[in-house]
Amino acid sequence: MKKFILFILPALIIFGCSSEGDIKIINRTDHYLYFNIEGTDYVLEGSENSNPSKSVSIDTGSQFLFWGDDETKVPMNLEGETFMMQDSDASGVPNGLFFTETILAVKPNETLKIYCDPTHAGVKLVNNSQVSVSGFSYYTDDSDSLVSLIEYPVISGDSIWSRLKATTSYDSIIYSFVIEYENGWYDSSYVNIDDLIVDEQLRIELQ
Repeated sequence: MKKFILFILPALIIFGCSSEGDIKIINRTDHYLYFNIEGTDYVLEGSENSNPSKSVSIDTGSQFLFWGDDETKVPMNLEGETFMMQDSDASGVPNGLFFTETILAVKPNETLKIYCDPTHAGVKLVNNSQVSVSGFSYYTDDSDSLVSLIEYPVISGDSIWSRLKATTSYDSIIYSFVIEYENGWYDSSYVNIDDLIVDEQLRIELQ
């Protein structure tokens, strides 16, 4: 019996045990975040008075007594209605280069925290009318060119959102929006919107 016990102990050291690490997304915006980790889609609500969060466990493989602390590389897609991941310089200062896909390094038995602070303004179109929206565009005070915000019609009961460049103290942007219905109607009443600062979202509800 003693010989059997002595055999089991080295075997446990050799084969190790499975372990996990966690990715925790903390939403510090007022609006929704959307992300995909290991093929699974997640939606995380926003809040004006709290920081909603979501943790996802990652299998980091077997860990051993004397080795096995390597990181696990995990691809992630992450964006929000007023948020995008942003690159930074060597000092940690954001450089204005935005992206939605990255590779995370997850360590066994540790939690990788990702804080999402707002980077953009936004607009959301909610179609509560009985007619589909075939066009949704905007122009600004310094350009008459229409910029389309949709690729497909927004049917009745559906919605669409888009990030927008925010107004700042040194760069004021005035937006005007044009809505085109499938029956040929146009709505251009949402004009001269000049208060879309960071994390501010214009909500347009069609009745």
